[in-house]
This record gives sequence, structure tokens and C-alpha cells, in this order.
Amino acid sequence: MTEEMTRYYARRAREYERVYTLPAWQMGIAEVRRRVLAAFAGRRVFEVACGTGYWTELIAGVATSIHATDVNDETLTLARGRPYPLGNATFAVHDAYMPASASPTWNAGFAGLWLSHVDATRMEQFVDAFHSHLVPGAIAIAFDERDDPTRTVRGMRMDDATGNRYEARRLENGEHYEIVKNFIDEPRLRRALARHARNLQYDDLGRFWIATWEAT
Repeated sequence: MTEEMTRYYARRAREYERVYTLPAWQMGIAEVRRRVLAAFAGRRVFEVACGTGYWTELIAGVATSIHATDVNDETLTLARGRPYPLGNATFAVHDAYMPASASPTWNAGFAGLWLSHVDATRMEQFVDAFHSHLVPGAIAIAFDERDDPTRTVRGMRMDDATGNRYEARRLENGEHYEIVKNFIDEPRLRRALARHARNLQYDDLGRFWIATWEAT
């Protein structure tokens, strides 16, 4: 993640979850929630880029344990502050592009609304790092936005040199940022996961896509 994006998500932490109230998101998010709960029941889950912990809290309600990571301590502070009555959630500041520092122990992995922010030139690095946390046979789920024509974008540009798509973002305090926002279609995801996934299922949920696979 670029320094600008890191600053953006740190500053945006308390605004972030408003996206989950968008009327256009409700049907898709409900289906993602259903699939996540079914897949992760009784699992030991590794979560990358957990943000403010929206999905962490949900998954903790059904998982044996969840280890949620993010590069920003500002967002992790909000994630840690959520209720975890089972006491099964742990947290760590961790760069998504960095591999695990110990042998993998997690039999499930989750990346929610994250892959669109992965630098196109570092996708292989991220995929390798993510799977370094997972034991063979682990169930993994990722979901993100699709390139929907009804989606409102204030400013966008493409960088042909890197293959990245960028969007302009403005916070409530008036600060402006430019962030990576790539749209990952099925062929692109299959190429990215080719060395690490089997039985990959990719589904179109309208405003979102969701993919499930087994780690090799």
C-alpha cells in the first residue's frame, strides 16, 4: 500500500463503515455475510486488511478464532474496541505484502474489500504473503466491488505503466487523496491465484464479486 493510501485509511477510519449502509449494497452484502458465516463456522481464520473490524466481529461469532491484521493502528484500535464475547479475536499491525513470520496455523483466510486496493505490480507478492499464513486445504474467501455502471466516481485515471486504476477520494475534513482502485474480474483473479488455489469458485453478486477456494 502506498504511503498516501495508508494515510487515507488512517484518517478515514471513523467514516469507513458508512459504506455498509448504502441501499445499493444491501442485497450483495447480505449474501456475502451468509456465505462467510457458513464457510468459517468452527474455523481458525486469518483476516488481512481488517480495517475497523466490521467483518472481524461477524466472523468471531462463528469461528473458533480469528486473527485480524491491518497496516494501520488507527483502524485496528476501532476493530479491537468491538465486542468479542467469545474472547476469540486477536489483532496485529501487519503489512499485507509481508509473509508470515512463523509456520502457518490458520485453516481459513479472508480478504474483504481489499484486492481492489492491491497494487497491480505487487499482486503476486500479496497473494504469496496471504497464503503463507494458511495451512494446505484452508478455505479462503475474498470479495470486492465490481465495475458497476451505477457506481459514482468523482475522478479516475489509469496508469498504463503499472496497470493501476486510481480514484480521487475526499474526506469529511476536506482532505483529498488518490488511491488505487482496481476492478478484479474472474480471469484476472484466476491468474493471480493460479499457484495457490484449487476449486476456485467466482460468483457475480451484482455490485460485488465473491470468490471461494482451497489453499494448496
